[in-house]
Amino acid sequence: MQDAIRPALRAVGLSARRAAAIATAGLMLSAAGLGCSNQKPAPLYASSASEAGYAERYPDELASARGRFVEHESKSRRMLQSFSTYPDEVRDPSWPVVLEMVNAADTAGRSAAYVRRLEEVEGVARFFDDEKEEISKNVAGAAQYAAKQKGCTDVDAYGGASRALEKSVEKQLEKRLREHNDAQRVIDDNPEALKKENLEKLRKQADDIAYVSYMTHVGVAQSKERMEALVAEASDVQKTLDRTIEQSQKAEADANRPAGDKAAAQKRGEAAAAAKQRIESELQQAEHTLKELEQRTKQLQDEYDQALKTLREKLEEKSKAEPAAAARARLRRAG
Repeated sequence: MQDAIRPALRAVGLSARRAAAIATAGLMLSAAGLGCSNQKPAPLYASSASEAGYAERYPDELASARGRFVEHESKSRRMLQSFSTYPDEVRDPSWPVVLEMVNAADTAGRSAAYVRRLEEVEGVARFFDDEKEEISKNVAGAAQYAAKQKGCTDVDAYGGASRALEKSVEKQLEKRLREHNDAQRVIDDNPEALKKENLEKLRKQADDIAYVSYMTHVGVAQSKERMEALVAEASDVQKTLDRTIEQSQKAEADANRPAGDKAAAQKRGEAAAAAKQRIESELQQAEHTLKELEQRTKQLQDEYDQALKTLREKLEEKSKAEPAAAARARLRRAG
């Protein structure tokens, strides 16, 4: 790089020594800039490790992060087994268009737009799953009240309302995610080439390929980052739990505190003590998973690449045979 900088400096009348000095300084600044660019940016928010509520939930958070990686790993492998059968599930579509759909789904699963929408969809799905019973009761209660207002007294709206609500939420979440999967646009733009009877099957295949692409290339990496961040907080979380236990014990021993406040302090102390007992076990399991994670992630990605390659090869073979088949069909029609 110095050889490229020096002639330019000399052209403006600087001496060779001075040119060399300036060039060297420029290189040092460039190197410093490159070094800084490789550093991770400062987090936008502070750790919650000093908060008692978070510290009590910490073992569950750690278990959830570890479980999420295992879920991505096992679910990906199950779904990958179906890739090879995809061409057999549809009848005489335009195979080049199917191949275009597959490639678009693979790309979509790694894209920022898809990942952001998937995180939103999964968040809503988790919320609905956790709160489904209460939400369904409220919806069914409103439906039953409306029916009674119209004179229908013998109505049990819970079962029907619950099923309808669940199905509706599931359908809308599917729709929102598909909006960020360009493979679905390929299907939308080629309904005749792909044939109407194949469309829903192809939509499901596009969903699955994008999701497995996400899990193997993005999801496992996110799980790793989450586990590493949680493990790094362990010491601060334990200090917070120790402080919570100590404060609870002091509150319980305070003769001037009302009985209700003492009971609340006791409850907080017990929750903190229970969390502290679980931390060591969860931490060991998370650290063990992290040690294996790089190798397991690479193996999973290799399996995905191989399954996708096999699928593409099948579709490419069918695409090559398609013009000949079309020509034979034209001859049959002409005869």
